[in-house]
Amino acid sequence: MNGRFVFILQVVQITGLVLLVLLVSLLMYLSARKAIHNKHTDRYNRRLQRLLATDSALQVFLETGEASRILNVRKDRRSPVFEALRIRLSISRTEHERALIYEYARNHFHDYYARQLKNRRWSTRVNALLELELFRMDTMRKELSELLGKTKPSDTERFLILRIFASLQMKEVLPYLKEEASFLSDSQLLQLILPLQSALQEVILNEFHVYPLRVQCAVVDALRLRNERSALVLSHLESLLGSEEPDLRLRAVNAIANFGYLSPDGEGKLLTLLQTQTGISWDERQALARLMGSIREEHFLPVLLEFLGDESYPVRQTASDSLSRYKSGEEQLQSAALHHPDRFAREMAEETLERKRYEGVFH
Repeated sequence: MNGRFVFILQVVQITGLVLLVLLVSLLMYLSARKAIHNKHTDRYNRRLQRLLATDSALQVFLETGEASRILNVRKDRRSPVFEALRIRLSISRTEHERALIYEYARNHFHDYYARQLKNRRWSTRVNALLELELFRMDTMRKELSELLGKTKPSDTERFLILRIFASLQMKEVLPYLKEEASFLSDSQLLQLILPLQSALQEVILNEFHVYPLRVQCAVVDALRLRNERSALVLSHLESLLGSEEPDLRLRAVNAIANFGYLSPDGEGKLLTLLQTQTGISWDERQALARLMGSIREEHFLPVLLEFLGDESYPVRQTASDSLSRYKSGEEQLQSAALHHPDRFAREMAEETLERKRYEGVFH
């Protein structure tokens, strides 16, 4: 019995010793690996700081367009050149400097990104697409089209490819807006449409009713956000005042408010819309009140005074603010505060008069 106990004790001791050796070995391995990683990180950071210095080879390249041998070495993602170029893009204020960075990326990063797009790892491909967009790699059009057409990319990859197409003004993005908008969110649609410049924008406007409603709404939102001001855009927005789609009509009203004026034909369409206001939502009535404050045509005053007694508080508030922008605004609000048949309208007029006098708008 004692011999068996001694044997078991020896086995336990040997096992413990082996485990201790393994743990010490693992600790030494991890420590060595950490030291090597820190060494590489320090070297990377030193090289990055040298590239970002005011007298660096990168600075000389951005000033003269001449790339030194330091910048012509083989590139991969571990090279600090990637990060240095990304940082310079984020702080660059001149189109010339950004153009040099884009040209450098096209000349040196093409093969690297072509390999990355064929990688089996989803995260690697997505990161490559994000960097292609950052560096505007228009030399990758063929590879991107193949990735989109010959394979089955994920929704994220497909969206990123389409966003690159849009940023590069590639007409290939338009069929996807027509046929596959359903897999895109409203935010993603807006990201695809906002970068489009006048040539592609005109193509979309000429075929506007071919696109799905969600795309139409995104196009109008993009026109408003870019503050587009042209006869073509104004004519198109005015035509939407007669739309039977409330969401599209609301966006058109908000976009027209940026112009501050309407054509005679547009005013006629607006008056027609105002005559049917009983069937429209409060947010559209609020947008109409804001639009009338932007246009400031005297024949809209009766409508604004009617909106001053609207059942919705935001509509009443916007109508009173719009009235204050008219030449006779103070007089109109004073009259409304005394004689408007609606109690809430009188209170809103008094509140607006007091606020505008405090702000110095009225004296």
